[in-house]
Parts: sequence; C-alpha cells; structure tokens
Amino acid sequence: MAIDTMRILNEIDKHTTRARSGDSAKVRDSVAAIRALCDLLLEDDQPTIDKQVPRAVPLASPQPQTVTAVNKLKEEDANGDSLFEF
Repeated sequence: MAIDTMRILNEIDKHTTRARSGDSAKVRDSVAAIRALCDLLLEDDQPTIDKQVPRAVPLASPQPQTVTAVNKLKEEDANGDSLFEF
C-alpha cells in the first residue's frame, strides 16, 4: 500500500510549522515526526528487496559418547572409587 507523496509532504509542512512556533518539547516531537515521514518517503522510493528473515538452524541432536575402556588410577593413600573420598 503506497502512500501519496504529496500527502506526506503536506504532513511534513504541518510539522515544520509546529516546530517553528512551539516550545522545545514540541520542536523535538515535530522534528522526530519529520524524520519518520522522510524515512517513509525514502523507503517508498527504494526498490523493494526481499529481506530474508534469518531462520533458526536446527541443532543436531548430540550423539552419546561411549567409553570403551575405563582405566582407574590406583593410588596408595586413596580410600575408594569415589571422587570425594580423599
């Protein structure tokens, strides 16, 4: 849906008039509106490019790792197989 260029320019004129006759808060609001309207005009003039939305890449399910051989470390002063037994 394209918006008529003249309608946008008329809105820019309205906000320009408000910015010239208003206080600093109104000036700031009017300038922000003018910026948005200018962006709208510039966006309309550019050829439309298909913007591809980045898609999430499905993660591969982790493959279970199997341990083929267990080599236990034997120490003289160890109390058992647990890691917490000192």
